[in-house]
Formats: sequence, structure tokens, C-alpha cells
Amino acid sequence: MDHRGRVVVVTGASSGIGRQVALDFAARGADLVLVARRAALLDDVAAACRARGVRIEPLALDVAAPDAPAAIVGAAAARLGRLDVLVNNAGISKHKQIYAVTPGDLEQTIAVNLLAPMRLTLAALPAMLRQGGGCVVNVSSVAGKLPPPRESVYAASKFGLTGFTEGLWLDLQGSGVHAAVIHVGPVDTEIWEKVDEPAAFQGRKWPASAVSAAVLRAVEERRHEIWVPGRYRFAWLFRILMPGAFRAGSARFDPVPPEVVAAARARAGAFE
Repeated sequence: MDHRGRVVVVTGASSGIGRQVALDFAARGADLVLVARRAALLDDVAAACRARGVRIEPLALDVAAPDAPAAIVGAAAARLGRLDVLVNNAGISKHKQIYAVTPGDLEQTIAVNLLAPMRLTLAALPAMLRQGGGCVVNVSSVAGKLPPPRESVYAASKFGLTGFTEGLWLDLQGSGVHAAVIHVGPVDTEIWEKVDEPAAFQGRKWPASAVSAAVLRAVEERRHEIWVPGRYRFAWLFRILMPGAFRAGSARFDPVPPEVVAAARARAGAFE
């Protein structure tokens, strides 16, 4: 699909999935607002997109900052003239035993993975409504349907993002604004280098291009939800139909070591 004349906002655009989404939209002629914290990497992506002959507005900022939504939407509207597609891709991992999770972990993960895309969506809606339509694509996770071991907090943030998107399907009816969610499985990005504890998963990791293709399909075909890879949909059905077997299998996949529980109990001490 030719996206010339459209303006696309991509968060988390400095690497991985966001970088690939930006490059793919640029190759189709879209102008872009690219958002990420790491300015040097963001500038590299911006340069690669400009080489395709499109306009680029890079914004080096934290999507969870209070003034981020206004800055992002303002850059799209004031500098590029409109806002057609919002890709909420920015996110952080939180992979650790629940006994080690801190209140700060909770607040940061929810702020980046859930509150930031919700706030940015609210900020983007007026611009989309004024021009008669648009599209919001939320890059969630398979963890937002199937919580893995040691990812309770991360899963909660992604369950929330998925639930928010499913609500948008209903709330945006008749507005011309489309909402989609991408349930992303294991993808070969640097997020695996940022886990708090070693990950038990050793299977295949899909390329970022697979997720980018799903984002484009969601926009171009008005798809509401896409699984990457698609086979994880069957795991979700298994979890719905046989929840006990799903819990038992997941626990065996990455069991909680007895010494972890013992250490947590020792730290907890006795009731006074």
C-alpha cells in the first residue's frame, strides 16, 4: 500500500521492532515522527528513513514523561500537518521472581508499557477525529494473553494494553479511527539482553520484520488483532479450554527453585 501523504508516529523507534516499522513505513512513502530515548540511535534511524525521500521528525524523549504526549502529537500536527497512524511500540521488560519485584519496578513497568500508550492515544484522538479517521496500533505481547513465569508485572502491563485496545474497538465505532493490537511472541531484539534474571526460553526468535509486517497489515487491512507468530493463538485457546493443564505446564517450564522461596521467607521474617 502506498502511504505517501500520511504521517505515522512510531514510539520505541531507535531499535528492534520500532526501527523496522519506521523503515517499512518510510519505504512506502509515509512521513514519520520517530520517538525514543537514545538520541544517537534515533538519529541513525531517522537518516535511514530520510534516504527514502520522506520527512522525518525525530524526538529524543521518554514516552512516560508527563509532557511527552503533547510534544509527540504537536510535532506531527505542527511540523508535518496531520497524524494518520500511531504505533505504540515502546516498552520495557520486567523478568524477575515476584519475591524480588519492588514498588519501583511496578510503577516503571506500568508507566512505560501501559500508561504511556494510553495517554498518547488520548492525545492523538482529537487530531484523527478532525481529519475524519486514523489508526492506533498497540504492540502488545503474547504475555498479555499468556503470562509466562517470572513476568507477572510485565504480563499485567500487557494485559492492560490488550484490554485497552479491545475497549477501543467498541468505543471508536463510527469514528473512522481504527484500533489494533499485535500479540508479539519471542522476537530477536535487544530486549533479551535487558532481562533482570536469565530467561529460560531457548526456542526460536522471530525477526522484527515479522512484527512490522503485522503492523502494516493491521493498518492496511483494518485488522483488529494479529498474533506473531500465529501459532500462539492455539496456545491461548489451550489456556482457555484447559486452564489447569496450562498452569501445570507453564510451572514445569520454568519452576520456582525452592531456595528462592526459602530466601524470600527468610527475608520476610516472623510476624510481630
